[in-house]
Amino acid sequence: MIEPAHLSGIWAVVPVKRLDRAKSRLASMLDPSEREELAWAMFRDVLDTLGSVRGLGGILVVTNDIRASGYARAFGAVTLPDPREAGTNQAVQCGLAWLSERGAAGAIVVPGDIPFTTPVEIAAVLEKLRPRSVVLAPAARDGGTNILAMASPGIIPVAYGENSFARHLAAARETGIDAQVLHLDGAGHDIDVSSDLFFDAGEGQATRTRAHLKRMTRPNPAPATVLCKEILQP
Repeated sequence: MIEPAHLSGIWAVVPVKRLDRAKSRLASMLDPSEREELAWAMFRDVLDTLGSVRGLGGILVVTNDIRASGYARAFGAVTLPDPREAGTNQAVQCGLAWLSERGAAGAIVVPGDIPFTTPVEIAAVLEKLRPRSVVLAPAARDGGTNILAMASPGIIPVAYGENSFARHLAAARETGIDAQVLHLDGAGHDIDVSSDLFFDAGEGQATRTRAHLKRMTRPNPAPATVLCKEILQP
């Protein structure tokens, strides 16, 4: 796909870490190849969801992973290298700057590890997005931000990491913006720690992710001591 010089509409930004480095916090449950294949399944499920959403101007995937970037281009998305590989904030900032330079009307940041989000949820976020506004969908478990939407790319600084939801709310307030908050069942569930592997997503969504999780013969969750240790990790 040829990179457009000028954009219109609201674009989705999907930051994707190199798949062979993904999901290190699941090392107590999954070996490296299982973690890589889980990240690969989740990423493709997220793209499927975004591709079903009417109203998106396009999809921008920021990654240095060869397999992810090749799949994204074949899917019809634009890909952008992650020049520093310094984490989510830098990857998202890179994507937002690219969109801003080309005149995109807005951006919705959708990480590649929230496979259970639905087209209806993404559409609900877009519906709430008004001129000079911010919409946030928090993570259900750890105080993170699972969706960040901005009526203008970069209208607030990105602040992913520990307690990012509270920091994004504060950043919006400091800019004079009353952020809209949506608590979304699917988008609120990412897969970061062992207990997340046993989330019941129901049928119909995240088909690759659910199939991958079912293939892993893990009859019981990790012991509570392991889960508590992982959940408390930054």
